[in-house]
Amino acid sequence: MITFLAAVFVYGCGETRLVGHRTQLDQFVQTGEEVADLFTQAGAAYVDTYKQSGFHQVDSFEQKASSKIDILWVVDNSASMQEEQDNLAANFTSFMSFIDQSLIDYHIGVISTDMMTNPDGSCATPGHCGQLLGNPKIIDRSTPNPQAAFENNVHVGTSGGGFEMGILAAHEALSEPLASGANAGFLRDDASLAVIFVSDEDDHSYGDIIYYTRFFSAFKGVGNERRVITAAIVGPVPDGCSGAGGRAAPGTKYNELVTQLGGTTASICEDFHVTLEQLGLTVAGLSRKFILTREPDPGSVSVRVDEDGDGPGGFTDIPECEPDCANPTKRNWRVDLSEPAVYFEDYVPPPQAKIEIEYSNLSKTFPLSGDGDRTTMKVTVDPDCDGPQTAEEKQENTDWWFDADHRSIVFTGDYVPPMDSCIEISYAALQREFTLSREVANPETLKVEVDEKDGRGWLQVYEDPSNGWIFHAQSNSILFQGSYVPPIGSEIRISYSNLLWIFPLSQVPVPDSLQVTLDPDGDGPQQAQTIPRDDPAGTPGFIYYGPEEQPPYTNSISFEKIDWPPLGSVVSVFYRVAG
Repeated sequence: MITFLAAVFVYGCGETRLVGHRTQLDQFVQTGEEVADLFTQAGAAYVDTYKQSGFHQVDSFEQKASSKIDILWVVDNSASMQEEQDNLAANFTSFMSFIDQSLIDYHIGVISTDMMTNPDGSCATPGHCGQLLGNPKIIDRSTPNPQAAFENNVHVGTSGGGFEMGILAAHEALSEPLASGANAGFLRDDASLAVIFVSDEDDHSYGDIIYYTRFFSAFKGVGNERRVITAAIVGPVPDGCSGAGGRAAPGTKYNELVTQLGGTTASICEDFHVTLEQLGLTVAGLSRKFILTREPDPGSVSVRVDEDGDGPGGFTDIPECEPDCANPTKRNWRVDLSEPAVYFEDYVPPPQAKIEIEYSNLSKTFPLSGDGDRTTMKVTVDPDCDGPQTAEEKQENTDWWFDADHRSIVFTGDYVPPMDSCIEISYAALQREFTLSREVANPETLKVEVDEKDGRGWLQVYEDPSNGWIFHAQSNSILFQGSYVPPIGSEIRISYSNLLWIFPLSQVPVPDSLQVTLDPDGDGPQQAQTIPRDDPAGTPGFIYYGPEEQPPYTNSISFEKIDWPPLGSVVSVFYRVAG
């Protein structure tokens, strides 16, 4: 609240009594002040220079394959699975191609998802309930025509019930008494294990998934979890799919198990040729992930593969995507910065292949040596430092941004300063707050001007929180909080008026009797001027506020609509006293 009475000097009061009336003359001297505060933007200027160093790296690898693996196929034998069994058999060569190339010592066995039992606990479908099917039950490298043997074994029939329990079937097949009984010879202690589920329905095995996850994870002993591989060719989660074989329900439980074990899933409605080829790569133990020695710039990574290793062939560039990564039909590999590693996806280097991964990493973040004001920052890059090329200014938000939390310039998007380039960052620490010498009684009179010393002289800066200034009443300061801050060396002039513009009367007047005059220079030569009453539709003038108004307006004359009385002027108010 502004208290005016303390600042008003009553020049004089006169009272005249007429017949039936009492008149009053109140006079006031303007004792306020005009203030102009001057400041200089001192701040501090900085120039930070850097040379782009970074690094260049080539990591070399050799594709290794597992030595032994036992592969258990768990195939749904319900009535809807005939076409899927045929498809699996017809595309088995895709699965075996990389396994044959790897020279891995394999065992392949097939069981069904049928776990239905008789009341006495015996298997309702003889030969099923986790037992290996076919002849021979175990297919290995010595088996004549393993393709034909698998085609025969994978046709597990379509007379099984609709209550598929593939996970339980795999559990039983790998456990006693079957492991050393009906399935004896399939499992080998020194071999890795792969379990592949194929079903167009979800699993209905007893028990929680967490139990089966622990069973398979620990099957090869603590520390050998990576020697257990799982995969599922099922209906995709959450909606399932439709294909040539009909409708497939989502394989939710299969998907949950395989995901928790770090395996892979594929849609039973998709092309079995591609699916089985990828499974063959996985089961053969061919590495898809190659850990890099340093973190790369993803855009700098290139991959070369010599597919015959020490053979006569040479290295071939493997593109990240085909035909390109904007519209890929095939993604050969991807970069994972969290490890860091290169992951092969639609392409996997064959056994004994040599792999070279070339990459570099350039610095993107450059810390500032001082406290910089973002509005002053200028970033230039000279591609060859002292060479013939010239430095080029880089644009904020397009090429770089200011990380205020870490006080750094960070290059973003596609641009990174090239190797051996010189980076120059100039900026200033600027004063944004200017505390005024007098308490501002009338903020609406504030005027801010800046002379930037660029030949343009004093320029007014308007009140605007985004690109101008604001008045902070609590600190009695002008704040430049937006995009504009007066530059180093500039002068700031802040003017404001603490002149009085409201004058409380000594008596309550008859409003229509009010007469107001203003003598601009008091005892000087200028003559008093009559101030008209304010006409909202016409000429502005003084406003009378009655005794019912809240302070400081109570029973007062206000000059808010017109020029305020200048310093030393005299305001005279003549009126009839009410009552």
